[in-house]
Amino acid sequence: MPSEIGTTTAVLQRIVDFVNTRRADGDGLATPEQLTIWLHTHDLLPVCAQADADGRERAVWLREGLRALLAENNAEPVTSPHPDGLDATARTQLGTLSAALPLRLDVTSVPPRLVPQSREPVDHALAILLADVATSVAAGTWPRLKACREPSCRWAFYDHSRNHGRTWCSMNVCGNRVKVRAAQRRRTTR
Repeated sequence: MPSEIGTTTAVLQRIVDFVNTRRADGDGLATPEQLTIWLHTHDLLPVCAQADADGRERAVWLREGLRALLAENNAEPVTSPHPDGLDATARTQLGTLSAALPLRLDVTSVPPRLVPQSREPVDHALAILLADVATSVAAGTWPRLKACREPSCRWAFYDHSRNHGRTWCSMNVCGNRVKVRAAQRRRTTR
């Protein structure tokens, strides 16, 4: 049986990996085939199962809803000339989707855990990701999962800082962009 710390770390990494399937260079879930590959790679889908267009759409809703939740774990976004990477309807869609992905408490497991109830393979996999969120909340690690404060980025990351104060996916990239914009604003207002 894996240790609780190891299990929690794997759960956190799976959430981060899932949210980060949307990248600046493309969408890792752009097709049902790509979703199938991602789910197989993360051992969430039986080898014989395939995602379809509806499953892909639900996966994107889940991903964007999780991104919105992670952004709430961070400070307000900074002023940026770029559009915000968050979908304004994502949280509502996530609420609707989560109601359709039932979980039940398996009290025979030690410790008890949430398990998916869906027989449809893709929905079963998506429900596992929702259970991962509950596991992270229960472990107290959820507030450390964040989406980058830079609106044009919104990359998911785990805040390892001692004071939980990290706000950028990378200080060298996104943090630096914000500092450069602030310096430019100060120069133009002089």
